[in-house]
Amino acid sequence: MSTIIDVAKEAGVSTATVSRVLNDSTKLRGTTKKNVLDAMKRLHYRPNAVARSLVCGTNSCIGIMLPDLNMPFWAQTAHELERAASFHGYSIMVTSSPLECEDYIKEYRSLGRKMSNGIITSYINDTEDFIRQSLVPTVVIANADCAPSVSSDDKQGGTLAARHLIAKGCKYIIHISGELKYHRSSNERTYAFIRECEKSGTAYKLYEAPLALQKENDYSAIVDTVFRENEDFDGIFASNDIIASVCISAALSRGRRIPNDIKIVGYDDTNISSMIFPPLTTIRQDYRLLADTAISTLIDLMDGRRVPDKQVFPVTLIERKTT
Repeated sequence: MSTIIDVAKEAGVSTATVSRVLNDSTKLRGTTKKNVLDAMKRLHYRPNAVARSLVCGTNSCIGIMLPDLNMPFWAQTAHELERAASFHGYSIMVTSSPLECEDYIKEYRSLGRKMSNGIITSYINDTEDFIRQSLVPTVVIANADCAPSVSSDDKQGGTLAARHLIAKGCKYIIHISGELKYHRSSNERTYAFIRECEKSGTAYKLYEAPLALQKENDYSAIVDTVFRENEDFDGIFASNDIIASVCISAALSRGRRIPNDIKIVGYDDTNISSMIFPPLTTIRQDYRLLADTAISTLIDLMDGRRVPDKQVFPVTLIERKTT
C-alpha cells in the first residue's frame, strides 16, 4: 500500500507539500497540486483515516452533511446514522448541506479538513465530479445518481403509490412533487407515478413544490392552490409526509371527507405519519437499513476496500386510514 512518502517521491515534492494537498491548502500553485493528485491516482493512494486522526489529535469521526434537519426525513436519517456510526466506534459531526454548488463545496472541504475521516452526504446538482475526485472517502445517501451511493427504490415507490390510489377507485389524482429541474433520483417517484396513471388511463395533474418551500416546510400556499384550482380530484400523492399532512388539514377544513371524498398517500413514513388524524397511508423507506449500509460502506472505503457503485433498497406501502 502506497504511503505519503511514495506520493512525494512520485510527484517530486516534499511530504509537507503532499500534506498541504491533502488538507486542501489554498497556498499551492495549480500545477503543483495537479502533480500531487496525479501521483496519488497513479499509486492508488488513499489517505489513511487512522493516521490522519492521530496526526490531528482527534478521535475517529465521520462527517454527516445533509439538508436542513427541520425536514423530518433528514432528521430521522441523521438519527439512524449516529446510531450506526456509534455501533462501529465512530462519533459524527453533522452540518447542513448548502443548496448552491459553490457553497456546498466550501462546506464539504471545511468538514473534510476538520475531524472527518470520511463523509456521508446528500447530493446536489453539479457536484458529481467534485465528489468523485475527492480524496476524502465519501458515500452519497438517498440519491442513486452519484456513486458510491445508498438509496431507496424511488421508482418502486411512485409505482406503489399510483397503483394503490387507482386500485382504491381514484379517477383524478393530484401529485405534489419537488422541483424536477434538480437532478436527483427522487424524481423517479414522479415519473413512475405518471407512467402508471397513463398506463391505466387515470387522469392526473402535477404540481412542483419550489425548493424554498421544502427548506421551510411551509407547503400551505401550494396546497391551497391545488384545492382552489381543482374541484373534482379524488386522490393525492404527496412526495413527503409533511405535504401529505398539510393536504389532510386542507381537505378537512373544506369539509372534504378522508378517505370517502379524497384519498391521500404520503412518502417516507416519518414519525408524523402515524401520529396525525387520520393516520397517513405512506411509502416507507427503511431508515435503519439505509444508515447501516451507508456507514459500513464508508468504513470499507476508509479501509481501502472496494464497494458497490450503487446500492438500492426496496420500499413498502404502509396502508392506514387516508386510503
